[in-house]
Amino acid sequence: MGMSPEARQRLDQGFQRRTAEQQARHAADWQHAAHLGHALGLGEPLGIYQTEITPPLGVRRVLRLLAPAAMFLVVLVLVVVWGPREALPLLSVTPLVAGGYCLMFLVISRRGRFTRWLYGYRDGLAEVDPDGHPRVVRSSEVIDVVDAWTSSGSESQSSWDYEGFRLTTADGRTVLITGKYRNALDPFGPVGGLIAALVPASVGTAIPRFPSIADLMTDWAVSLVVARLVETVRGGATVVRKDFRVSLEGLAGPKDTTITPWDAIERIELRPGHVKVRPIGGKARKYDDYRDASGYAVLCRVLLALGVNASFEARG
Repeated sequence: MGMSPEARQRLDQGFQRRTAEQQARHAADWQHAAHLGHALGLGEPLGIYQTEITPPLGVRRVLRLLAPAAMFLVVLVLVVVWGPREALPLLSVTPLVAGGYCLMFLVISRRGRFTRWLYGYRDGLAEVDPDGHPRVVRSSEVIDVVDAWTSSGSESQSSWDYEGFRLTTADGRTVLITGKYRNALDPFGPVGGLIAALVPASVGTAIPRFPSIADLMTDWAVSLVVARLVETVRGGATVVRKDFRVSLEGLAGPKDTTITPWDAIERIELRPGHVKVRPIGGKARKYDDYRDASGYAVLCRVLLALGVNASFEARG
């Protein structure tokens, strides 16, 4: 059953109001991004993103936090050994003491938590902490980018956690842009897409869409690197991505001594830590890398741009 024009108008007005309120809430942040972009020569902002950072505790701080627990355990053992009867009241309050200690540990460990901002521009990006000193990466400096994953399982049953995008610059820097960044102007956050998928299509299409950090990085860095790699291959050179050699003639895996021609390959399936090459009329060849699962989404985009039948699944 469709939605009446009046109901659709009220729905659109509600979403527009939420969006306007969110933009007003972060108007000062947007102005700061615009001012910083002009000062750094990066142009107008494309988006502003934020994430919460909890600084590491450090060894000394952890030892200080653990010292009261160690002292309590020593006292408890001594009392149990030398006076079992006197130990009963102490044992009865142990769960309360343990709970209070865990709560204290959690509060102290989160102390110093701060918001980190990322401002995206056409000519680069800047990460800004409360100290106000931006870390800038310019488009002209980026020579490579990969989607970064870390292993959360064993070699026999590997699974992968998405980290974000790892940039490599011309001066040798490696910059990780975490996938935890959230668009500050999105009033619905990460649940917006979930809501759009669950509600009827007439409602889902009314929910405003805001570019995620993956959208920003794909438009800003990934597309540039992919275009550069495709141009290199079409120029007759061989490109190496994650130990895979890609050329106009075909593809060669890490252990292949010869190149498999493109016209002999039915399909290439990529996902973090795994690549499967399906030859026409032959047995599929699997290539597993349980140590590092970075770059397969970028490799898939290169293959698709070259006209190869390939797919990428974001799962281990």
